[in-house]
Amino acid sequence: MRTTRTAESVVLGYRVERVEEYDATGMLCAMRHDVLCPQTGAVLATLESLRAAERYVLARELGEAA
Repeated sequence: MRTTRTAESVVLGYRVERVEEYDATGMLCAMRHDVLCPQTGAVLATLESLRAAERYVLARELGEAA
């Protein structure tokens, strides 16, 4: 299995990457979006869409502001 990571966006310092997994024949078998921590680069969340990942970042930052 082969995996590729592509930067999709940066929201408030958080990097959102599209992760695509391909099987042995080269067919796409899974796609997800990872939200990476701005300080450590650790994966904070894995979501199905770019929009959901961006909403996660906004909700996380609003939660910390309260």
